Amino acid sequence: MHTKEALGLGVALCLAAVGALAQAEEETDSPAALKRLSLEQLMNVEVTTVSRTSESLLRAPAAVATVTAEDIRRSGATTLPETLRFVPGIFVASQTANAWSVSSRGFSGVNSQELLVLSDTRSIYTPLFSGVFWDVQDYLMRDIDRIEVVRGPGGTLWGSNAVNGVINIITKSAENTQGGYLEALTGTQERIITSARYGGRIADQGYYRVFAKYTDEDSELYPPGTSADHWRLGHVGFRSDWQLDTDDGLTLQGDAYDGNIGLVSPSVSIIGRSQPQTGLRVNVSGGNVLGRWQHTFDATSDLQARLYYDRTHRNDPSFRDDLDTIDLDVQHRFQLPYHQEIIWGVTYRLMYNRDEGKGVFALMPSASRDALYGAFIQDELSWWDTVHLTLGTKLEHNDFSGFEAQPSIRVAWDVAPTQTLWAAVSRSVRVPTRIERDVDIDVTDPAANPVARLVGNRSFHAEELVAFELGYRWQIRPTLSVDLASFHNRYNGLASLELGTPYIDPNTGQTVFPIVNRNLTDGRAEGAEVLVTYAPQSHWRLSLTYSYIDMDLVANGMDLNRGRFAAGSTPRNQVGLRSYLDLPHGFELDVQFRALAAIELQPASPSGEGVGSYQELDARLGWRVGRILLSLDGRNLLHDHHVEIGVPGQGSALRRSVYGKVAWEL
Repeated sequence: MHTKEALGLGVALCLAAVGALAQAEEETDSPAALKRLSLEQLMNVEVTTVSRTSESLLRAPAAVATVTAEDIRRSGATTLPETLRFVPGIFVASQTANAWSVSSRGFSGVNSQELLVLSDTRSIYTPLFSGVFWDVQDYLMRDIDRIEVVRGPGGTLWGSNAVNGVINIITKSAENTQGGYLEALTGTQERIITSARYGGRIADQGYYRVFAKYTDEDSELYPPGTSADHWRLGHVGFRSDWQLDTDDGLTLQGDAYDGNIGLVSPSVSIIGRSQPQTGLRVNVSGGNVLGRWQHTFDATSDLQARLYYDRTHRNDPSFRDDLDTIDLDVQHRFQLPYHQEIIWGVTYRLMYNRDEGKGVFALMPSASRDALYGAFIQDELSWWDTVHLTLGTKLEHNDFSGFEAQPSIRVAWDVAPTQTLWAAVSRSVRVPTRIERDVDIDVTDPAANPVARLVGNRSFHAEELVAFELGYRWQIRPTLSVDLASFHNRYNGLASLELGTPYIDPNTGQTVFPIVNRNLTDGRAEGAEVLVTYAPQSHWRLSLTYSYIDMDLVANGMDLNRGRFAAGSTPRNQVGLRSYLDLPHGFELDVQFRALAAIELQPASPSGEGVGSYQELDARLGWRVGRILLSLDGRNLLHDHHVEIGVPGQGSALRRSVYGKVAWEL
């Protein structure tokens, strides 16, 4: 569908919504729905990811956005990446039915290595390739309280790899998920997704919930001769929250999953080396358990300690990978004279990774035990209750690049009770991965002489970012708000594949031409992000998002991996429009339109071939009858199918799809 036709359809839907609104204006009587759509409440919602303590979103000194539980429900999203499509500054694209690119402020790709993702502060960032396995980040969407998204550096408090952003998925407390809940959906793409959850009380001090979920999704439109990317995943979990006494609280939670994931193409491909191309399946499993203790000294001081253990397993056609992680985090908040609030803490993480290659891919050594430890401190000073200066740093040591310091300075000025101007300067780093440090792959015929070999570089150091940010929030009226953010990023020492000095392999006698990662690419990026939210009526809410980015990367070496192409890997312009409308008699009509400029270049493509611009539309019709909620969702309605990201022949095209859903609150 052409752009004019897409825009025309979007306008038509908006006009239809206006017509429905006119009819509904005198009839709508849903106080709960009206309260959900209060913009004043949305701007004053408490966020914790920016400063590790609760603060108003309106006054947070960072580019932060929240995806609320209501946003998730009315988006119709069935996977976590889909919930993030309309966050300004975040680019989400599907490469296959189960592989997504989620990036912040550039460097888009399936790895998305400059972005730190947390689940209730538990890191789900893998040290294997510096990114997230999105295919196993499975949630019962109903149990997510909110998703806090910080665009820009977060290394001062959250440590390494929080370079261009932090995503923190925060689940509901067990107290807020009492009773039973059943959910089932099926459609043209979603064969079946079914969930069950039950919550209850434990004596007079605690609450609990248990849940189970099963997903069976069909493949997208994959190229002829490749493999189907349909997938299945089962997931169970629990959470309990205890109020031990007036000052102490304890949370215990955990989950486990097992599944089978289809691949369109091998995870690791070497030109000229044979490997299976069809019937590619990945067996995945894992689980975690987390405990958090909170002690309150008084209204101005508290102590938190969080400990978790996480295990993941992937049996891929190209490798078998097992990762065990133990992570401890302790933080203390207190106040000092002269309007100062201090937050400090210590962190320790131990990771044990075993990775065995299957013919093409290999790490040397195959097993590695790596530790990361550090401390952070932040001091917030306030003057006249309107100016807030925040100084902080994290000092951290990791076994990949050694010692790292990640300081920041942030200032927020309450220009008026409904206006905040903020600015920040920060440094953050991405530490090397096991692939960059330990890889050992023959990229030409292993039996030939000479041979080209991709080898790890233990002298490869962290990639560095210094970011300058400026933002402004204004609650113009109770029905209208604006959130603006701009940034200038300077990158130093980005990864670049380079040809090393040839040597003779003492075991084989072959002449080896090594190819190693070095820090020989620099760059800069500028951009702006806008979120405008408007409620023309108490039962109708509109939101407009716009993101712009301009990036330039300079390769100071051979750049055999075409890393400089990452400058064009994110659409320069992104526009999103959402409409949530409450209709009479329990009906809801929700429409989501997005338009993205072209991906100009992709490092994964030898020619740098990108992906064309596109526009797309999702729509949802919901109906609440007592404790039962029915909905009909249409996804990607403007095209039979379209490609969002990826190299031709290695990804799928998203199909137009529709599904029906029934949810029952017992």
